[in-house]
Amino acid sequence: MYNKEFTPERITELKANEVFVFGSNLAGMHGGGAAALAFRKFGAVWGEGVGLQGQSYAIPTMQGGVETIKPYVDEFIEFAQAHPALKFYVTQIGCGIAGFTVEEMAPLFQAAVDVENVILPKAFVAVLEQKAERRREKSKIATKDSWKTQPMPEKHTTIAMDESITSEAMRVVKCGHIPEAMEDHWFMYCDETTIRYHRSWTGICIYIAKYEDNGATCRISELTVNRDPEQYTNTDDEQDVARFMTLLTKQYGGDASRYQDKAY
Repeated sequence: MYNKEFTPERITELKANEVFVFGSNLAGMHGGGAAALAFRKFGAVWGEGVGLQGQSYAIPTMQGGVETIKPYVDEFIEFAQAHPALKFYVTQIGCGIAGFTVEEMAPLFQAAVDVENVILPKAFVAVLEQKAERRREKSKIATKDSWKTQPMPEKHTTIAMDESITSEAMRVVKCGHIPEAMEDHWFMYCDETTIRYHRSWTGICIYIAKYEDNGATCRISELTVNRDPEQYTNTDDEQDVARFMTLLTKQYGGDASRYQDKAY
């Protein structure tokens, strides 16, 4: 549990042992946002995009997806642990010019929660605590026997996909989802290779997604969709992929907005 202070929303000065942690780019072009502040006030060096610079620490966020940022965050956390005399104020890195959401960035700092000299933004901590609560709620793992289900009917289609989620997100997904109220329309469980969504009231199988665990990420390679008109009336493949990804992303607490417009 996080029981420290939060990073101030505005930092204008630092004590001698304090470090301003900001999102940068690999080229070290500190021209905007927190990077510009680090350059003007806290010793960031133009042309250096990674690591400790004066009273600032640069974490690159502009080179690709979240998975490309994680190694630099891990490196930062190790650095902080090795320098306990310093106090690191982490800003909402990646959530400005880089364009990532708090929900995408906060999980990268899970390992920093128990590092005494790393201070996190309140928004990051809120996401991490929400995810921790969700993990506690999902301590009961859903299995095929947790709910009355029907098999995928003979009338179905299989759609090729190429979507990936982080291994941390997949750990949450593998807990499954057991409905707790009448308005909860889905039962979901996983086995070693598939993610399966069933209607909660009838047990009808709507989606079976095939996934491959690649270590750092899990790749979803295909989606089988119910096409029996007596069980499920949608026939739009693109819409079904978006609906499935909306369900899946919400399941692990991610930002599903990029799928929702196509889903309904």
